[in-house]
Amino acid sequence: MSEQPETPPPEWNLEDWESVLTINVGISFACRQCGNLVMVTRGGVGIMELVCCGRPMEKIDLPTAEASHAG
Repeated sequence: MSEQPETPPPEWNLEDWESVLTINVGISFACRQCGNLVMVTRGGVGIMELVCCGRPMEKIDLPTAEASHAG
């Protein structure tokens, strides 16, 4: 009888994958070509690849209400 090598445990568990693949409301993207802006209004879990003008849109950070009142 030959022993099968023990497979190593996965590096990530389900919670790790869900946290990385969570799409949160309020995340914004911009097209550097035409200036189009997109904001997530309904979250979920998955992969979101936005394309505009034939190029991937860039994730941008918009100022929050708390940041504008902090000064």
